[in-house]
Amino acid sequence: MQTNNQEFQRQFDVLQSKFAEQYRQVFENKLAPKTIVVIPSLTLDHEILSKIKGHFYYEERMLCMLMLLRMPETRVTFVTSIPISPLIIDYYLHMLPGITQHHARSRLTLLSCYDSGNLPLTNKILNRPRLIKRIRQSIPDCDAAHLVYFNTTDAEKELAIKLNIPMYACDPSFNYLGSKSGSRSVFKECGVNLPPGYEDLYSESDLFRALTKLRIAYPDISKAVVKINEGFQEMVMLFLFTRILVWNMMRCINGFKTINMRN
Repeated sequence: MQTNNQEFQRQFDVLQSKFAEQYRQVFENKLAPKTIVVIPSLTLDHEILSKIKGHFYYEERMLCMLMLLRMPETRVTFVTSIPISPLIIDYYLHMLPGITQHHARSRLTLLSCYDSGNLPLTNKILNRPRLIKRIRQSIPDCDAAHLVYFNTTDAEKELAIKLNIPMYACDPSFNYLGSKSGSRSVFKECGVNLPPGYEDLYSESDLFRALTKLRIAYPDISKAVVKINEGFQEMVMLFLFTRILVWNMMRCINGFKTINMRN
């Protein structure tokens, strides 16, 4: 299994190494032919997605990528869980400056899984070999093409390898550095000033100890901010639970007047 993981990472690294040269040759030239494959997958835990009603509609947030069609030699392949209304597509294409809707539409490929289930879009695509083949067919030149995702996991890396095109995104092995705890750790290591606080808290007792230490170290403070390390705006029940939990803790830590909850 470890060997397979190493080979998987090696293939991905080789693929990504090509993107640097592609960026230099293609991105600066607005007339250069290129293809952008947009996979707006909200790749989260299955249980979290099941609690978000109509989560697949969030995929439409990345329709802003259609603005790339203002470059006359650029092609866009946009893949979604369910088909997008033609009226919505027309709305975006009408906003393109100096490009007719007909010309832009001829360079746009819309593909769908026809699946509104709770699996992330990327996983739906990986389960459909014929859809992967259709995505490949929409790419005239793999050396001038890349993937754009909403967020990245190993599933997105696997799809990049299957399509043989790099992704314009970070390797998910570095995702921790983009989390709230990871960001604080990086700032501390680099000597960047940041608000007093603690990171990498994984339990109620961790949170209680951190708030207690904060109160002891800074006796004059009257507020604390508790953030979910990796959250999504619809995780209301988790925020509500955390708010109640912290409020009860505040009753045990004398001196805090208010508590702000933010994602």
